[in-house]
Amino acid sequence: MGEYSPPFGVFWIGKAMGVRSGVRSALTAGERDLLDRLMRELTPRLVAYVRRAYGSTPDAEDIVAETFCRAAGNIAALRTSTRRDLYLLTTVRNLCRDGFRRQRPTPTPDERLEQVPHGGDDAPAQAADEERRRALRAAVAELPESLREIVVLRLASGLKFEEIAELLHIPLGTALSRMHAAIQRLREMLGPGHGS
Repeated sequence: MGEYSPPFGVFWIGKAMGVRSGVRSALTAGERDLLDRLMRELTPRLVAYVRRAYGSTPDAEDIVAETFCRAAGNIAALRTSTRRDLYLLTTVRNLCRDGFRRQRPTPTPDERLEQVPHGGDDAPAQAADEERRRALRAAVAELPESLREIVVLRLASGLKFEEIAELLHIPLGTALSRMHAAIQRLREMLGPGHGS
């Protein structure tokens, strides 16, 4: 999969914020700059989290747009947060958990196209790699939410276990044991020969 880019870029999310109740126009120039910078830096990471945890690209973009709308509405908390990335990940996670357009992950047409081998010198190996990735994505989607969330936050969002524990309000040992349980469950689901 290539790098994610929204259909209209960061402008699209900023436009959604502007349309939604004029929150953006009530912000100071410094607050708008802060939100613009965070949108540029974190939108790909937030969208990747939603896509991998809950599926569906259009919903991911809507959830991330709603996340920034809520951040604009509570700009004081965002401004004083020492970990703005975790603040926004918490907001996006809560929106997903509250059922904001939530549905089981299903491949979008673009994702289905990405799964088709593109030929080349080692087309059979590429096809086998794609099949393994598809099977892994499907297996992760079938994990219970508490396990799937740890896997996605660790692998898709690149958070350290300490950050995951802080974000989920759980002890570090719980985050580590959930990751271990997720790996064990994935091994069982995928069977031998799938790799580590």
